[in-house]
Amino acid sequence: MSKTLDAFRKVVKDVRGGTFKPLYLLHGDEGYFIDRIGEEIEAHALQEHERDFNLTVLYGKDSDPDQVRDACLRFPMMAERQLVVLREAQTWKIDQFDKLAAYFKKPTPTTVLVIQVKHKKLDGRRAWFKDLKKHAVIFESKKLYDNEMPGWIQGYVKFQKRRIGEREALLLAEHLGSDLARLTKQVEKLCIMAGEGEAITGDLIERIIGINKDYNIFELQNAIGANNAEKAQRIANYFASAPKDHPLVLTVGMLNAFFTKVALVHAGQGKSQGELASLLGVSPFFVKDYANAARNFPPDRLAEVQRLLRDTDLKTKGVGSSSATDGDLLRELLAKVMTPGRLN
Repeated sequence: MSKTLDAFRKVVKDVRGGTFKPLYLLHGDEGYFIDRIGEEIEAHALQEHERDFNLTVLYGKDSDPDQVRDACLRFPMMAERQLVVLREAQTWKIDQFDKLAAYFKKPTPTTVLVIQVKHKKLDGRRAWFKDLKKHAVIFESKKLYDNEMPGWIQGYVKFQKRRIGEREALLLAEHLGSDLARLTKQVEKLCIMAGEGEAITGDLIERIIGINKDYNIFELQNAIGANNAEKAQRIANYFASAPKDHPLVLTVGMLNAFFTKVALVHAGQGKSQGELASLLGVSPFFVKDYANAARNFPPDRLAEVQRLLRDTDLKTKGVGSSSATDGDLLRELLAKVMTPGRLN
């Protein structure tokens, strides 16, 4: 699990446990974690009846450092603490943060100040940044890598007191992409429909999200890896029937990534399952699928497959294209990739 996820979970755990710092600087490329931590702090720092007098929300484009400092210097009213939230602080120039240097050095102990800087990383070399480290939680929100998305899904589902298998988590990650906010909304829908303690199944994913559990890129990769040409062509026909949902350029890109991992299996001969999983950037659960594909696609055959993928990719971009549809191109690609003797 990545350092970003570990840090995120620690901050949320502390906040839910009632442990607060006087300063929170949330900055970085991934807006989802910044929003979520901000929501957790707002939900737990104050009780409902304390918010009218003790919650101040400011926005970077409408506020200056003096307003932020003055808000922080006030005392809470009939509450243990007050909460000041500065949202959209990425609109500030770095010298505006410099004007809060004195406050960063000596923050008000009864104030919790949350600064949210989305899609931007602040300069950690500033003198006040070093002072912040003494009193603040500094959370750098980094984008997750694609291979971290299934783990995020499983962790989120577990937090919601539901269950999901590794294969289903990978299916969601591959279909929904790396937009964490969008992905999490879809997973929340599944959790609502599954009910507490229940499993999120392929059937539920198909019914709620619309991802066919039998006809998707993950099943296509498995069919190719197992040299099951009949199943691969059935999936290709399904893709051809809904080209907007299964664009060929994306399918070819995913197949190229799949065969790149198969090549890595050959390069990692002699390594343990755990070492191979690390090399491939996948869960150990899936290593056997890539190992099986490596047996069916030796190195010389892989080189030709990668050439065929490049040629098809060029055709999807209009280079040397004919009147063939995307479905025709995919079916032709699979026939060449999977028919013995066609690669020689």
